Amino acid sequence: MSNINNNGVDMNNKQIKDLYSIEAVQDLDHEAAATISGGSLDLSDKQDGKGKRLNNIGRPRVNLYNFKNKASWYEVTGKRDWIVYTGVKFSGKSRRLKAGTKGNFTGPFNNDIESARPA
Repeated sequence: MSNINNNGVDMNNKQIKDLYSIEAVQDLDHEAAATISGGSLDLSDKQDGKGKRLNNIGRPRVNLYNFKNKASWYEVTGKRDWIVYTGVKFSGKSRRLKAGTKGNFTGPFNNDIESARPA
């Protein structure tokens, strides 16, 4: 006699046998996960988002590495604001990017973003 119930749980070991057999469990792509968690920040190295992109930044980034000093455009998805900085480790000048907005960086922020974090 089996000790596994209809939800895939072995009642003797209390272990889940198949995560995807549980109703409502699904695999999420990065964009969907970022949206569910509150949103993400997308950057592009060209105005109006037409260049090389760094998408779905969903957690603080103390250094944008290969993308630092290149961002000319941004888009903030979800319901969470982001703060970008001209220095690594959230240093230098900062600018708050409002949730649900996109636009071109201007002045000292154009091509000078080195770190970013959720507000």
